[in-house]
Amino acid sequence: MGRRRPDPHGVATPRSARRQVEHPLVGADVDSGSAADYVLRLIHLKAYADGASRAIGRTILDIGCNDGYGTVLLAATARRTTGIDVSPAAISAARRRPEATGIDFRVVDGDQLPFPDHSFDVVTAFQVIEHITDVGPFLAEVRRVTAPGGTVVFTTPNAAIRLDPGMAPWNPFHVREYTAEELRHELSQLGATIRVRGLFGPPPVARTEVARAAAARDRARHPRPWPVRVAIGLLPEAARNRLRSLRGRTEPADPFSVRSFGVDDLWYADVELDVALDLQAVCAVAPQRDPST
Repeated sequence: MGRRRPDPHGVATPRSARRQVEHPLVGADVDSGSAADYVLRLIHLKAYADGASRAIGRTILDIGCNDGYGTVLLAATARRTTGIDVSPAAISAARRRPEATGIDFRVVDGDQLPFPDHSFDVVTAFQVIEHITDVGPFLAEVRRVTAPGGTVVFTTPNAAIRLDPGMAPWNPFHVREYTAEELRHELSQLGATIRVRGLFGPPPVARTEVARAAAARDRARHPRPWPVRVAIGLLPEAARNRLRSLRGRTEPADPFSVRSFGVDDLWYADVELDVALDLQAVCAVAPQRDPST
């Protein structure tokens, strides 16, 4: 990945594209059997369910589409849908989906989006911004391809429930995680009207996600001894990803109660953002002004 350089947030910052390539496929439409993974799946799918309600009859760009599990939901209501990801493996998996007919899936790696100005009515970037090292150029490109009067929607993990103050992200693929206020400040570069909301769920769902984050935070506070880390680093990438997944699972006392809930049981709200399970920012781009007025 090349040489790493420090950044103001105290985390290593290789090129975000390289880190994204290594990110495993989300597989949010596959049940792993873990209650913690089930809740994480609900969190990811809720963003796309909300996005689909904004996509009706509109042109959509889904940035960081991974294996297309959510892009196909957007396409069900959109007029035209494009999904992009830096991972060739992810795009290959997305194109193999039976529902992918008519969706333009592309491998896009770099700071420039290969689309004309004002190409899309809605741009979604779900669980993406936390991977980006140079956020300014990324946001400038997002703003460029969004049509006047269009909407850009981001989701990202909520640092307030995941990290101690000043703590680097424990997720190895994340460059920076945001609180609600930090996210609002970062996105102010878009020059749009920004509404930051939090994602909430029923108590069993919330407890499961908070427990998963707390367990990961505790492991980050007390890392493995260096010989163990070296040994793990020698494992194949697939084995390392599997180990991360197993290490991250935290089952609630009654996992079956979690599985009784679905995407429609989660909701976004503007209050108590410091305890939200996830963050959403809806950015409304101003419509084009009529020069005759």
